[in-house]
Amino acid sequence: MAEQLNKLGALRRLSEGMSWLERQHKERIERGEIAGDVDREIAQQALTGVVTFFLDCGIESSHLVRLLSAIEALSGAASPPAMLAPMVTNHRRPDAPSIAGIKGRLAAIMEFQQQAGLTRKAAAEWVVRHIPSDLRRQLGSATRAAVSWLVKWGGQRGTTSGSGREGYLCMRAILAEQRPTEPKLKKILKVLRRSLPS
Repeated sequence: MAEQLNKLGALRRLSEGMSWLERQHKERIERGEIAGDVDREIAQQALTGVVTFFLDCGIESSHLVRLLSAIEALSGAASPPAMLAPMVTNHRRPDAPSIAGIKGRLAAIMEFQQQAGLTRKAAAEWVVRHIPSDLRRQLGSATRAAVSWLVKWGGQRGTTSGSGREGYLCMRAILAEQRPTEPKLKKILKVLRRSLPS
């Protein structure tokens, strides 16, 4: 019984610590600190909290300790450890899951606009035109590329699984339920910007 109470106490402290870190993250970003540095430092502190919790509860955590050490090395301006280096590939490097997810959501919006009467090209042009400029820069979006997202992840099956397909299916369900007007679609595009990593 005492051991269970100790674990519950440790879990509560972990939860409170994570909430505090999220507040710290928001405050530092609002102060204008470099977002990437803030993300990494807060993630490092959060992972430290998780590792401490695991150790307190007797849970194996050596794999997380290795990850924490790698992040600490980056924070200390050391070269990226091997585990954080991108995999070598002969093909174009795939999008990060967050980027692919957004592209999949944009594909669903294009499809929605097609169903409203636009051609595929016109629907893609509409989406590209209304994507917030900073989001457009990160996506590298052009009309032809935007059309390719719908080909890749859209339709009943999609040709590629993963975050892009999941993003498409999620947004398609939202659009089918809400049937948003054009002004509402523009608001959705602005909200998507906030889902990108810093």
